[in-house]
Formats: sequence, structure tokens, C-alpha cells
Amino acid sequence: MKTEAEEPKPAAGRATRLVILCRGATVANQQSRFSSGDPLLPRERARLGELARGLRRFDSVLHAPERPAIETAATFSPDAASCPALRDADYGRWNGRTVADVAERSPEDLQRWMSDPSSTPHGGEPFETVQARAAAWLESRHAKGGNTLAVTHAIVLKLLFLHVTGAPLASIWRIDVEPLGMLALSSDGRRWALRSFGTGLPYGPPENG
Repeated sequence: MKTEAEEPKPAAGRATRLVILCRGATVANQQSRFSSGDPLLPRERARLGELARGLRRFDSVLHAPERPAIETAATFSPDAASCPALRDADYGRWNGRTVADVAERSPEDLQRWMSDPSSTPHGGEPFETVQARAAAWLESRHAKGGNTLAVTHAIVLKLLFLHVTGAPLASIWRIDVEPLGMLALSSDGRRWALRSFGTGLPYGPPENG
């Protein structure tokens, strides 16, 4: 597996454009389950193919290290490189559990997690830590140049959107990011500007396997 350090180097002086893509849907999405390691649903192959045909060619493709992000990125490039900074949030003891199960067994913990971005009732990462590592990666790319695709998870994409727009972390629950939703940015070498934010393709009703 390639790493980010091995990604192709665009020509110097080129403008920097970045598309951050939410990886495709998995069974965990259908079940509202805390999990980032499930494979993509079979139907996502066709959706990804359609999306890839509608986007311009990328100079480089990066992905979070988890399986669905790897599988999503492979549609766009066989040479996609792993980027640890884009990894999903660590949900600690909640990994593998559904939101409904946590709400039933630990309602106060779930409420605290949703109201305080610094809280870690699950013993994993707080949102502010996830945002800090992802934002540090983003800010390191101002002078990269070229057109890059970065595949990550919905939470990370939302946290990067909040970082770019300067919105408070508490706003995270007012943003809905569906599988294959996109955040498109451009940089003048000093700051990131929002080009577009939304769904790349319609996300239909859940289907079995």
C-alpha cells in the first residue's frame, strides 16, 4: 500500500484544488452502527463508477486507512496512497455498537457526547482531537498544487468543513453528509476557500447487502 509521501508531485506553481470525498456506504450506514472497517455495499461500485466519470482527472488520490475508504479510492486510481490523518474517529467502547443500543444502555453518555465536542464517554477520541489532526493535514497542503482527491469518513469531512468555515464544533450535528458527499476546496497558498459542499450522487433507500 502506498503512503501519502509517495503521492505524485504536481508541477510547481499550479493552483491547489482539493476534493474531500466521503467514502461509499457500508452495512454500518444502514444499521447506524459505529464502525469504519466494513466493506462497501455492492451497489456502491456502480455509484462510484458514475461519480468517477463525472469528475475531472485527479493528479493524486489519498485515502483514510480503513477498508471502505481504500475501496472507494481504488475507483479513482490504482495508485491511491494511504493518509493516516484522514482516519475515522476512534469511538472506543462504542465501536461495533449501534446508536440505538448506546441510547438505550447509556443515554446520558450519548447526550454528553452529542452536546460536548471535548467529551469522550466512549473512551476514544474527542471531536476536537480528530479535527486538530485533520486540520493540520489540510493546512500542510496549501502549496501542494494540482488537483487532489482525498477519501475519508463523514465525521472527518464535517470537521474539516467546520474548520474551513470557522464554525463552532457544536455545529457538527447541524450538518448531514451522506456517502459519496463531497467538500471541494481551493487554496491561494494562504487560506482555503469553499468551492462546493454537498452530495455527489443521490443516496437512495437502504438495500440488502
